[in-house]
Amino acid sequence: MNEVELLRQLRDGLPAARPEVRAAARADLMTRIEHSEKPLRPPAGRPWWRRPRLRLAAAGVCAAAFLIALPIGIFGGSGKVQPAVAQVLRDAARVAATQEPVAPGPGQYLFTRSKDAYLSAVGYDPDDPDCQRPPCEATETWSVLVPSVRESWISFDGSRRGRVRAVSGKPKFVSAGQRAGWVAAGSPPLPRAGQVEDSGLSSGGMLDASVLPTDPVELRHLIEARKIRGIEGPPGEAETFTLIGDMLRETYLPSDVRAAIYRLTAELPGVELLGEVHDPVGRLGTGIAFTDRKRGTRHELIFDPATAALLGERESIVRSAPYGFKAPPGTPIGYAAYLESRVVDSVGQEAPAGAGGFDHSVGCYAQASLHSNTAIVHGADPIATCAEIWREGAMDTSRGPSSPHLVACAYEGSPVALVFPGSGSAVCRHLGLVPFPAG
Repeated sequence: MNEVELLRQLRDGLPAARPEVRAAARADLMTRIEHSEKPLRPPAGRPWWRRPRLRLAAAGVCAAAFLIALPIGIFGGSGKVQPAVAQVLRDAARVAATQEPVAPGPGQYLFTRSKDAYLSAVGYDPDDPDCQRPPCEATETWSVLVPSVRESWISFDGSRRGRVRAVSGKPKFVSAGQRAGWVAAGSPPLPRAGQVEDSGLSSGGMLDASVLPTDPVELRHLIEARKIRGIEGPPGEAETFTLIGDMLRETYLPSDVRAAIYRLTAELPGVELLGEVHDPVGRLGTGIAFTDRKRGTRHELIFDPATAALLGERESIVRSAPYGFKAPPGTPIGYAAYLESRVVDSVGQEAPAGAGGFDHSVGCYAQASLHSNTAIVHGADPIATCAEIWREGAMDTSRGPSSPHLVACAYEGSPVALVFPGSGSAVCRHLGLVPFPAG
């Protein structure tokens, strides 16, 4: 069977592509034909429709979305900005600019509910670069995908303790080999389906929207330079794409900031357009993706084109053994679907002890820098609390049972104390903070 006959069979019974999607794909195709210096042809060695990017089951998309995104998939992957995905994201930016953010007031909580699954692995550290090659691949490891339904109540102004409640689902092995590795390891206990974890959540962690620029160029620079507090991580384009997803997930960000995020994403090289795809719970949305060639994974973001809200994320394998274990390309290794986001006045019923009460969180920093290692603890006296952490050796094991001079700072209007080595209010001013208490 040739390629044309295969595509005709795939298309039988499917709805026609939307006119705007067809037009964007056609314009992208004609642009590439007109500017191509070499004849366009499939990669040597294997048919183009067998690439992991285009496998229906592996990509987790419906057949209709496969055919809509086909021209972009065939000729994409050059590392350049693709016209079709750029136009779709600019359209999303215009929609985002018209949406009202979820904005809790003083004493209120941002309630979110999501369904997710993350890889729980034994035998290797996925963040260890040495695990990208032997001998890490030769070690006996096993992994299991653990789904859960998660609810969180986050104090928007940081004055009270929040809550996080997670109910585990049935674990699933990512491959037969991973199950065999688990059996060889003695079949250790796995998370139990229906298991509930309910605990208080310390304040902090909210992205400060007031410091975010609305100019896409400036915002992109800050993200790539990792200069936004709370939007941090290792360097690299793949991590930048992940951080963009982290920001889009925050429904309380102002509409013009969300619009700027979509606009800057439209200019990022290497972003692919997947077209219409289903999110992890089956909702239809528009998918974009970035493939991390070094790590061997693909990260998808799926948003609602009608509201520009982020519906979900999905990460899958694009080559075998990206983390030191073997699994077929397309194997999902993590997903999240964002089901609900709204403002509430309490942490709900049957909350654990401490949740909803005033929070006396203290951040003990190892150095006079907001980017240094931090221990989050609780105590009414910030200096005394962090001094005890230092004396226990948790901050700097080379000092022994001693503590340096400490100073307590805070963000203007925040009840959370941030304690740094040093003395005097000059330390706070240098970090853009004020002496604690901050009023």
